Amino acid sequence: WYLDSGCSRHMTRDPSKFSSLKLNNEGFVTYGDNNKGKILGCGNIGNFSSSTLIENVLLVEGLKHNLLSISQLSDKGFKIEFDNTYCLICDKLTKEIRFIGKRIDNIYMLDLEHSITISNTKCLITKEDNIWLWHRRATHIHMDHLNKLSRKELVI
Repeated sequence: WYLDSGCSRHMTRDPSKFSSLKLNNEGFVTYGDNNKGKILGCGNIGNFSSSTLIENVLLVEGLKHNLLSISQLSDKGFKIEFDNTYCLICDKLTKEIRFIGKRIDNIYMLDLEHSITISNTKCLITKEDNIWLWHRRATHIHMDHLNKLSRKELVI
């Protein structure tokens, strides 16, 4: 999925992407080159329980790429932050990161099919203890010896 600032609606040409789809033949979308694509339906991508639901996605005949509208995401309560290598799509109210996109060849892309559910993800961090660092540096010297050296301030 490409994040597109010029796209007014989310759209895809692939009906298999939808978790729910209502078929209709109502109108056309106009591409940047003034060509038109026929709207075949509208529905939702993903599912509500996994926090990956994207609503009101158009099924468009002949579309070359899946497009996510930045303005439509913003209107739905998302904040989109761009960096030189990735973008974050966050819920404005909860501040929760909902999606992470990658910048590939100057285009920001999102993999909705394999996106992680950020709300269920945990980041575990430890701070390196200096005594353990010296334990590894000194080819696994016994900890009692390192503690003696540390008390005498011979290692930091």
